[in-house]
Amino acid sequence: MSSDGSVSGVVPGAVLVVISDLLFRSRIDDVARRLGVPLRVAKSVTQLERHLAAGAPIMAIVDLEIDTMDPVESITRIRNAAGGADTRLIAFAGHTNLDAIRAGRAAGAGVVLARSAFVTQLPALLGRLTEAQRSAPPAAS
Repeated sequence: MSSDGSVSGVVPGAVLVVISDLLFRSRIDDVARRLGVPLRVAKSVTQLERHLAAGAPIMAIVDLEIDTMDPVESITRIRNAAGGADTRLIAFAGHTNLDAIRAGRAAGAGVVLARSAFVTQLPALLGRLTEAQRSAPPAAS
C-alpha cells in the first residue's frame, strides 16, 4: 500500500475510487478496510490512467463532484479500459446536483446515488463484492 493509502498495481478484486475529497475518501477507506477490500485511488487523470493501465477494476466508484478532473470523462475511461470486463460502476453526487447525477447516468454508471444514500449503502455494496469474490472459482494461472 502506498503512503496515501492507495494500492498500486494489479490487485485481484481491487476497487478503483475516483475522488479528491479527503474527508469523504476517509469514509470510503474506513468501510473498505473493515471489509478487507483493497482500494486503488485516483485523484488525477495521470493516476487514473496508471491504475487503468495496470488492469480493469472489479468495481469503480466515481465522485461526480470531483474538482481535479472531469468525472464523466473518468467514467468513459473506466468503461473503455474495462472493455468487456464485468466492472461495476457506481457514481455519487450531492442530492441537489441533478446535472451531475444525470451526467453520471448518461456516461454509463450503472448505479448513481445521492451522496447520503451512497454513504448508507456503501457497506452493502462492498459487502456484496467480497461475497461474490469468496464464491467465485479461483482464477486460472
